Amino acid sequence: MKGAKVTFIVPCYNEARVLPEFYRRISAVAEDLTEYECEFIFINDGSHDNTDAILNGLAASDSRVKVLHFARNLGHQVALTAGMDFAAGDIIITIDADLQDPPEVAKEMISRIQEGYEVVHAQRRTRAGESRFKLFTAWLFYKLMSRLTGNQLVENSGDFRAFTRPVLTAVQGFRERNRYIRGIFSLVGFRQCIVQYDRVARYAGSSKYSLAKMLQLAFNAVLSFSSFPIQVILILSFLMWSASLVYLAKALVDHYVYKITVQGWTSIIILMTFFTGIIIFCLSIIGLYVGRVFEQGQRRPLYWLCDARNTTIGGANNTVKEVKLSHDIMEK
Repeated sequence: MKGAKVTFIVPCYNEARVLPEFYRRISAVAEDLTEYECEFIFINDGSHDNTDAILNGLAASDSRVKVLHFARNLGHQVALTAGMDFAAGDIIITIDADLQDPPEVAKEMISRIQEGYEVVHAQRRTRAGESRFKLFTAWLFYKLMSRLTGNQLVENSGDFRAFTRPVLTAVQGFRERNRYIRGIFSLVGFRQCIVQYDRVARYAGSSKYSLAKMLQLAFNAVLSFSSFPIQVILILSFLMWSASLVYLAKALVDHYVYKITVQGWTSIIILMTFFTGIIIFCLSIIGLYVGRVFEQGQRRPLYWLCDARNTTIGGANNTVKEVKLSHDIMEK
């Protein structure tokens, strides 16, 4: 693939302390890829530290560095999407800037692309600096998602992957608002493989994925790729209906056979409270699905840029409405 281009997509949110070292290491990787032309797309996801100034400085000193500035924080998954919309490479690599995923692994991933694979997932052998609770919940999540969706997710694999241009074209067709990109890559098919590596602790700063954000990502995964919660509602309603019939039969036998007169106040209140809770729970799940249909029906853009460096917005993928919107904003 001599003369081909490699695009590194790097979402950034408050990574000012890490970016200089990350750039040094990713540049060293690019220097080793002598048969490829490289570009780096950094997406500033509404950072409120010095990330924007550092990225602009890198862009000024290195024409390979392209910077997209979101007008507000829109999340990691959307930042990856924006990077893919602007990627010009024949091989695309998505990687976080925190250096937990070593950029040097990209060379092995590219070698697997050269062997004929079209998607290469980076799988963590070890995960330094992470609690047992996080490791257990991650393991449980991947097991449940594989069972619920029928799509085999790569365990211990985040958004560090390499893929080819045809895969990028396929993935760009998935424009749902509540995004779970790992699920999309498991869905599109193509010839896939795994490269294992040891994940290290963060170089500096703290994780941007709080427990709330992790739960939100899990909800997005389940609700976007599985109808299992709706099936659970059907099973629960059948079980509760069966239990109520059993209770009714018992009450009739007590009254007509054993001549037991039951006051019934306590049992009625308990049953009313229980069934009301079940109904509200079921309505909440249905509401989550309906709410996502409502959000998707609004057809709002996934992102919009307030600034960009070393990239011509008008010359990017003009078939994407977010690109057109960003171009119009910046022209005004």
